Amino acid sequence: MKKILKFSAFLLLAAGLILSLAGCPLPAEEEKKEPEKPVKPVEPEIDYTNYISNYSIKVKNETSQKLVAFKGAPSASTLISGVRNDGSEQGLKKDSALFSTSSDFVLFLVTEEDYLDNKNNLTVLANKPFTRIYAFYNTNAENKIVYRISAFLGGNMKIILQNSTQYNVELRRDGIQGEVIGYTAAQTYNTTFNVETGNYMIFPVFRKFNQSRGEIITVFPKYNSGELNGTAVFEYFSLAGSDTEAQLRANEWITAGFEFKTGSAYLVIQNNHGTGMTLYDGMTALTTSTGGQVINSNRELIFQIDMQKKPGGQAGEYLDSRTVGGYKIGTPAYAVSVPSFEYFSDKIYQLNVSGSNPGNIQLSDITEAGTMTFE
Repeated sequence: MKKILKFSAFLLLAAGLILSLAGCPLPAEEEKKEPEKPVKPVEPEIDYTNYISNYSIKVKNETSQKLVAFKGAPSASTLISGVRNDGSEQGLKKDSALFSTSSDFVLFLVTEEDYLDNKNNLTVLANKPFTRIYAFYNTNAENKIVYRISAFLGGNMKIILQNSTQYNVELRRDGIQGEVIGYTAAQTYNTTFNVETGNYMIFPVFRKFNQSRGEIITVFPKYNSGELNGTAVFEYFSLAGSDTEAQLRANEWITAGFEFKTGSAYLVIQNNHGTGMTLYDGMTALTTSTGGQVINSNRELIFQIDMQKKPGGQAGEYLDSRTVGGYKIGTPAYAVSVPSFEYFSDKIYQLNVSGSNPGNIQLSDITEAGTMTFE
């Protein structure tokens, strides 16, 4: 009986030893086991929200790239928000620390990829913009301007702008009112715009916020002699194959052979009515250069009236006057027609609105009030 008990104890001890060995990895198994991978930190989310009401400015990204927007040079403190690539209008985030006063600024855009690769050292992106756009935030208006981001941007070709002038320069494609390729501030060099392959007819315009008028003034240089006398200055080139870049120099556009023209007339509307007023072109509410639409009581807004291309004229040739007959002034409920009037380029015109109630709107005659200058 004792032998049986001893044998049973031996079997139990052996079984325990086998189980303990089974729970321990063999040396060969330890070699095959892969080391644990470090946990990757979660990337900070980019805010691609379309802010419907409480927004800073509006953009429309017509490229295939997701972008990240900054107010001025890229840094953590100037970050606005992300820009979607679905081609729709988008209201960007309004950070009260960034948008507390009315001012013009550079809307600095980089690709989402560049932002994520350099989020810990954003200063390296200062010379690597996707594009720069001249923008304005207005604390006293609805900021209705939509800044388009051209579909021609984002390619492998380059337009390089050297701006040694005292003026802010914007490059526009196919006309002085064409879509914006990019912008650079005065005394700025080697500003590079990556664009798609193609033929380019670039029209430079110069932009500046006029403090006394409260408006952004845009002028373009035009030839004042030779076969192109009276036409807007332009650059024409092709970017394809081995021709991968074009060098442009802004100082060549303001030599003695050129002169500045605004290419627009300006209508100042003084609202002496008891309710807010809007200027309509047909059914469309017009917007000022600083994003305003509604002229509050006892306030005034300035509306830019662009001149049109000369029918049958040369590239860059614009009319010196424009007759407009479709304007109306009023509210969404009731508006009255503005008499047809011929507006001349560079001239400022005045129109006063008065009345006793929203259904009673009286308009003064339109009178000339001066000449718009860039200086």
